[in-house]
Amino acid sequence: MIRLKFEYLLFIVGLLILALGINMMTTITSFGLSPYDSLFIALYQNFGISIGFWMLAINLTFVIIVLFMDRSYITVGAILVMLLISLFVDLIGSIDALMATIRSLPPLLTMALGNICIGSGIGLYVCTQVCTAPQEAFVLVMSKRLKWTFRRTEILLACMFLSASFLLDGPIYYGTVVLSFTTGYIIQAAINVGNKMLRLVNQTKGAEAK
Repeated sequence: MIRLKFEYLLFIVGLLILALGINMMTTITSFGLSPYDSLFIALYQNFGISIGFWMLAINLTFVIIVLFMDRSYITVGAILVMLLISLFVDLIGSIDALMATIRSLPPLLTMALGNICIGSGIGLYVCTQVCTAPQEAFVLVMSKRLKWTFRRTEILLACMFLSASFLLDGPIYYGTVVLSFTTGYIIQAAINVGNKMLRLVNQTKGAEAK
């Protein structure tokens, strides 16, 4: 029971940290978006419709691929993650004092902190295995199939998105390149820390049971 409660707590904390990072990155778009956002905008600029449509289309592509490879990773929880992230992003973005503080920071510091928050948030909620978003589910399945670490697979996926955005003349700046090669390392480090925390709680539960 303790471990179960801690897993859900860690899951929510991870999503909140991720939402904070997303809000931080939106204040410094001139330094470069993430490879994923860059591709979404590139698709919109080239083919129209809307950015939201392309986000949905790519997430659905991830869902279809994962369903064929290992459907256990796709659950109702995947939809829940997307809804919670959207809710938390709006919630944090509505806190004027917090956003004003973020905007007062030097852009380079904001980019670094935003990247750390995004990577840490993803790593913490992924390690709980409560549920994962389609993109993370895809990375988890591919890392399992390729016998690669989450970090290495995430970097490969980011590079693929970055290349596609480049070919479509998307908004790529030096910040985009930096994010492509660093976020995966942060995610992997956060997964390792989260797993250690879960093991510690599990050991504590076992000791109390004795």
